[in-house]
Amino acid sequence: MKAAKKSAKASVRRDGRKALLTYMKPEIIEALKEAAAMQDLKAWQFVERAVAKALKSKRT
Repeated sequence: MKAAKKSAKASVRRDGRKALLTYMKPEIIEALKEAAAMQDLKAWQFVERAVAKALKSKRT
């Protein structure tokens, strides 16, 4: 159990972000990467912004 806690702590970055593993269809991943590149973003930045926007719209 200690090993699981240690690895979970290791996935926290200095800026407070944590790792998240998710599964998507390959065609969605490719489209995501292309959309991110078109906006000069990394895939994680694109996803983070899209999720934040979706959650914000749900709250209002």
